[in-house]
Amino acid sequence: MPVPILCHVCRSGRYQPESPGTYRCRSCGSPATESMFSVESDERLVVLAGVPQILSVPHGHQVITPDRLCCAPHLGASLSLALRVNRTHPVFRQAEDVGTAEDLLSVLDADERGPWVLSPAQLGVLTRARDVRNALLPSASRQYPDFDAEIRAARTRSRHPRTT
Repeated sequence: MPVPILCHVCRSGRYQPESPGTYRCRSCGSPATESMFSVESDERLVVLAGVPQILSVPHGHQVITPDRLCCAPHLGASLSLALRVNRTHPVFRQAEDVGTAEDLLSVLDADERGPWVLSPAQLGVLTRARDVRNALLPSASRQYPDFDAEIRAARTRSRHPRTT
C-alpha cells in the first residue's frame, strides 16, 4: 500500500505536483524536488491522485502501473476479467496456480486503481489468464496493448532479476 510523503517543513502537509520533478506542500507551500524524497532500493516514488507517495516493492516483485491514458478501474476490471475466465475455462491445472489466481483476484477487487505490486507467481498466472482471455475474446487483446506489454515486460524482469 502506498504511503503519502509528508512535508519536510511543516511535517503535516502533503505535496502536490507543481511541474515535472517539483512539488509544493498543500499546507505551508514549501517547495520540494524528487531528489529530496528519500526512496530506498526496495521502494518506488509514485504519484496517485496528485499526491506523491512511496510504494514498497519486495525483492523479486514488479510494479504494474495503470496507463494515464486509460481510467485505472477499467484496467483493474480487465485484469479481474482475465482471472475470472478460469471459472468457465480451465486455465490453471495446478492447485497453487488456482490459489494464486484467487489471491490476486481479491487484491484486484480490493484495489482496482493500482499501482499493483505483483510477485513472479502472480505475474505468471496473470499472463496465462490474459492469453486465454485474448484467445477467447480477440477484441480484448486490442484494448490496452501498452498495458499488456507492461505486464509481459514485468514478467520477464521477474524471471530474470538483475543481481546487484
